[in-house]
Amino acid sequence: MELSSTSLPGGQSPFTIPHEDVELLSQSKGFQLLRRILANQASFCAQHSNCDKQAQETWLLHRDILHALIMPVVELYKRASALAGAALCTQKSEDLELAFAGDARGSFLWLQCFLSEADDWCGTKGCPACITIETLSTESHIRLTIAASLLSTASISSPNSSPATSTASSPTSENLPTQPDDGNGLSLPPLPHILPALREALDQDAFWGPMHWSYLFSRATQLSAGVQALITSCGDLDSLVSSPTLERPTATRSGTIPGILLPIGNREEEKGVKLKRSKLAKRQLRMKNEEVEIIRRAAWQCWAKAAVPSKMRNQLLGKGDRRRSLTCP
Repeated sequence: MELSSTSLPGGQSPFTIPHEDVELLSQSKGFQLLRRILANQASFCAQHSNCDKQAQETWLLHRDILHALIMPVVELYKRASALAGAALCTQKSEDLELAFAGDARGSFLWLQCFLSEADDWCGTKGCPACITIETLSTESHIRLTIAASLLSTASISSPNSSPATSTASSPTSENLPTQPDDGNGLSLPPLPHILPALREALDQDAFWGPMHWSYLFSRATQLSAGVQALITSCGDLDSLVSSPTLERPTATRSGTIPGILLPIGNREEEKGVKLKRSKLAKRQLRMKNEEVEIIRRAAWQCWAKAAVPSKMRNQLLGKGDRRRSLTCP
């Protein structure tokens, strides 16, 4: 269900944020910089272009607050996708979830699905009034808004760098990774102000009403915990991906059998200082060994088919004159 401003008196924003909270936000240099960047995206649609100047300023403020909430989560997902792709050596989006487990994997999948469906809203692209109103359009929009507000007040250690940024993304938050610090120490302040405003908007909304807040807040809390687990997993993946690879010694080959055909256990082990592997590293190593074993078997079959006579190969494989009968007993 999509709401329109016609359900609100005079096309006003559904959110009401106290003046003292707005003043506190305005004192943040990081939020001021964000607003200056987003000022270039202040074009209203035909429906909201007729609103008075004060109403449009309110729309812009609420749009900027939503951007400050949502964009760090979007940048976190981009960073997680890049790290997962590097760890799994794949660019297929459907395989990236395999780099995570538990709550981190669940939140990654949730963000992957939602961001693909609501890309414009997550990037606050378009009319500021429409973006603000769309916050109440679905349960997923509300859950992400609440979860992002909870994350903005949480103390989380996160990866330092981000592989993809945009000119409209927010300055670096001390809680979630967005852009690398430019040296000025700019960061976004905690943004819990949206929670009371969002609850009041839901209570007064004709569709939602006051009965849904407890359920939505509970689901959003679970999503927030999952995103925190995703941040921790990104730290582990970052260490795994950025660790230097040791030079492999030349493997000894016997006869004319290619090196890839040798079993993994017969290969020379890498020399050097042995480090204790994490659970994620052990899992990645096990997956790598399984993949190499499958490739080795396929290569062995191809080599045997080309080098061993068919009669001898059939005898070795037990494929002489044996036949299968499809007749039921």
